Amino acid sequence: MSTASTAAQTLEVRAVGTVADGSALEELTQLLVALSGAQPAPLEQLEVVLRPPTAATEAGSTVPAGWKPDLRLQHDLTPHGAASSGAAAAAAGDSWDVLQFSLNLRGKQYAALAATVRHATRTRCTGDNVPAFWRSLGFAPRFQLLRRGSRFWVPLGGQEVEVTVCHVLRLPATAEGTTSSSAATIDAAALQRAEDVSPARLLVEAVACAAADADPLETAAAVGQLAALLQPHTVLQRPPRAPGEPA
Repeated sequence: MSTASTAAQTLEVRAVGTVADGSALEELTQLLVALSGAQPAPLEQLEVVLRPPTAATEAGSTVPAGWKPDLRLQHDLTPHGAASSGAAAAAAGDSWDVLQFSLNLRGKQYAALAATVRHATRTRCTGDNVPAFWRSLGFAPRFQLLRRGSRFWVPLGGQEVEVTVCHVLRLPATAEGTTSSSAATIDAAALQRAEDVSPARLLVEAVACAAADADPLETAAAVGQLAALLQPHTVLQRPPRAPGEPA
């Protein structure tokens, strides 16, 4: 049996880039340590991505072509006590963050940004097997990823920008199209077989979150400032569109 807390909506600004493993990564890490004023926190996070039910996709949606966002389930596998002062320690037990995103905000002021601006709805869900609970509601497996790397929190312009630098690994699929994902018994063998999608490069993500009614351009300015500071080591830009998301 799974239970969910009250959903909370925030404004999210996101930009992504890459960095080569080796000396380039070391230089970027040193810069982020200097900007954040702290050593990085380790990151190991499982993300399960589910398609919405067909009925929901075909329902009378107000967005183009009946687009419905994927459901993203995130579970922290980082050892307890590893989180830095920038975030609380990983929740114990079978706790997952359940996220759904709006379409990116549109308009001339957003088109000029090297980042996406959208609203995110986040719910904390607990249970013996949270992914199975959502699949029972009609959500279908799309893919699963494992992120392994480091996390930083950089204060800029009155905002806090979370920066992750990590390898992205794809987990092997079972006959059902997904791996065993009970948070209490994560399939250790499947995690060991996870394949790095780009072994020589790491993903860099910069995310700033604010209240849902905050000024998006103020939040975006912090991410833009960070992008300028990191320019010698990585180029932060808008993430690619999600599957089915209109241009």
